[in-house]
Amino acid sequence: MGVRSIAKLALVILLGAVLYVIASNVGAGWLYVIVATLVGVVLVSAPLPWLAVRGVEVTRQTPVVATAGEPFECSLKIENRGRLPRYMLEVEDTFAGDSGRAVAMRVRSGATETLGYTVENPRRGIYAGGDVIVESRAPFGLFYGRRRTRATSDTGVYPRTFDVAGLPPSAVTDAAWGDRSESSTLHRGHGGEFWGVRDYRPGDPARLVAWKKSARGLPSGKLAVIELAQETHPPFVLAMSLDAGAPPETREMVVSAGASLLLYALGDGREVRGDAGPDNAPFPDEPTRDSILTWCAGLRASGPPATGEVSVEVRPSTRRPETAGGITVSEEPGVTEVHAVVLVSCHEFAGPGPWMSPGEEREFVQGVEARGRRVARLGAEVAEPWRI
Repeated sequence: MGVRSIAKLALVILLGAVLYVIASNVGAGWLYVIVATLVGVVLVSAPLPWLAVRGVEVTRQTPVVATAGEPFECSLKIENRGRLPRYMLEVEDTFAGDSGRAVAMRVRSGATETLGYTVENPRRGIYAGGDVIVESRAPFGLFYGRRRTRATSDTGVYPRTFDVAGLPPSAVTDAAWGDRSESSTLHRGHGGEFWGVRDYRPGDPARLVAWKKSARGLPSGKLAVIELAQETHPPFVLAMSLDAGAPPETREMVVSAGASLLLYALGDGREVRGDAGPDNAPFPDEPTRDSILTWCAGLRASGPPATGEVSVEVRPSTRRPETAGGITVSEEPGVTEVHAVVLVSCHEFAGPGPWMSPGEEREFVQGVEARGRRVARLGAEVAEPWRI
């Protein structure tokens, strides 16, 4: 029982005791009637709240997908399966890392009442349900009955994402074209770069006919066409380090940054791959926007990712230089080569602790840059569009 209920019950009992003493001393019969009424109120109030929460079923209705940190509407259907109406039913719902309360003044027998509330700050995750507490203090609020049940629902809360200005260049180059481009390679196709000249084949567009060269082959009935180069991008490989020693807010930012980079690469037409450690599900075989966000929504703390060549590694600043023994990102176990690093600051999210200080984070950044790799430090505030 809550403090308010105990105080109210104690007040009624004290009042009844005082009236009984007065009635005994003065012999006033009408005071005995009042005392009997108070005793009856207490006796009736004891079982009714407990009976009110029996026979009540709760069903939750939520959106299929939501975004972490963005409010969404949730509704609860309260069904009265009892023979008598239920009054003053208070429902407390715990769902998606948040909680909400709603009150049904009256639910008739066999009827259903729908209550709505707002999940103000949902947390990332895949939710199959949550606990619901049904409580009643009817009719007088002296006692209360409480019943805990579980309402099922399937909702995926996607991580927060932000606009990305561009991806860092990859180390993959085409030897035939030298250092022409670090982020793409060329092969025969219908792009804009000159590749060579070949004989005409049925289906070649007329705009590609090389008329000067074809003029020499007209007596033999041969036409020549210009062959152009088509640009392709190398795969974008992401590694997310979800160290259990990092603050939860830091791990959430690691997932948000990784999801943002994956979605940008996917929209850029790149083949994308990702790894978030051995304790998490493998990356989707056929990545789409929904499958990537669903995969990111289910990520949890894990050991380091075991990936070979990585385009970008997103990691929290949990390892201090003195405890890391001078190990840099590309030399850590499981990661053989990293072309760009995103360091998420634990200090900015949680203050001083068993992780890098601001000075150590700067030292780490300088060490990565000294090896010719791109690096970005990420805190709670993100300037959009964000770029590594």
